[in-house]
Amino acid sequence: MIGLALLGFSCQKEYEKEYNWAYPVSGDWTVTVAVGENVLGSIFMKTYNTSFGQDSIWVDDNHNFWPFQVKAKVDVNARTFETTEFVSYEGTNNEDIVTITNAKVVNNDSIYFEIKFDSDPDTYIISGHRRVSYDEYNGIIH
Repeated sequence: MIGLALLGFSCQKEYEKEYNWAYPVSGDWTVTVAVGENVLGSIFMKTYNTSFGQDSIWVDDNHNFWPFQVKAKVDVNARTFETTEFVSYEGTNNEDIVTITNAKVVNNDSIYFEIKFDSDPDTYIISGHRRVSYDEYNGIIH
């Protein structure tokens, strides 16, 4: 009987995590927002695949900062993305023209990009790490 139990455990399939085509550029992120040396605070944001094919992602702050939601051209192999003069939330009170430059995901777990809004003269630096399940590590305590 013990032999059958051991046989059952040894025949279990090993789980392999599956990712969508946009990984590692896609994900949930804990980031800081800064203007030059002035850090404005930390927020959660997302990058995720679009339904338009495998050449673009959405960059979305979930209304935690500006708000913005823009489609960006992506190079998954280089782990880079960018957008020029994308109209975010077109036709709403939050409409703005957004440009993202110098965007890169490093080592699958860090993100950096510069973002400019037509309604503001400043360029904001957004940088951070992939979100984990521990609030203390994410840097935001509720």
